[in-house]
Amino acid sequence: MEENKTMKIYNLIVLDESGSMSSIYNQALSGINEVINGIRQNQEKYPEQRHFVSIVTFEGEGMSGVKTRRDCVPVGEVADLTKKDYRPGGCTPLYDAMGKAISELDRKVEVGDGVLVTIITDGMENSSQEYSGRAVKNLVEMQRKKGWTFAYIGANQDAVEVARDLNIQNAMNYDATPEGMVYMSMVFNESQAKFAKRMHLGKSILADVADFFSGSSDEDAGEEGK
Repeated sequence: MEENKTMKIYNLIVLDESGSMSSIYNQALSGINEVINGIRQNQEKYPEQRHFVSIVTFEGEGMSGVKTRRDCVPVGEVADLTKKDYRPGGCTPLYDAMGKAISELDRKVEVGDGVLVTIITDGMENSSQEYSGRAVKNLVEMQRKKGWTFAYIGANQDAVEVARDLNIQNAMNYDATPEGMVYMSMVFNESQAKFAKRMHLGKSILADVADFFSGSSDEDAGEEGK
């Protein structure tokens, strides 16, 4: 990447807030805040990058349960998620959350910006009213053609199969336990660090990244000078 050329990178997290997340409530809250801190560190490491954070949670019935907690906030200014922001309860309107979050972010992203969309859920879709699985799949496909990267992190399901049905290539299963949530947050942070590095090297601007969870953030450490 050219020196001093500023790049905007949008980090969108679509987070399950349904009742089943109650069993890992504290770990989910601290895990997301660790992820936010990891994004801060990525911006410090690569000064030419300007990271923005969006967090959308979902619970209840349809769009009424989809809440935008953080909306494209510069990572240096974003506040950690608190217990006032995140209170698990209700059903799982996954499709409505994805449809709304992706569509709203699309209106703000410009050509050449980097985008990473991550979905974190411990259950299956069961209460969307406006978006179908097919509609979300088509939306994901359209955004991937623009160079957006999508990742799906799921528990109590075959995350790879569910992600494939939504046209998402990057998927990871995790255990819906306190220990599983801690491990998932660690892997997610490492993968985000690798993503930021790839953007720094100019690898992911025009092409979707299909190996988000593979390897570590140091996987291509020897390629800086290439």
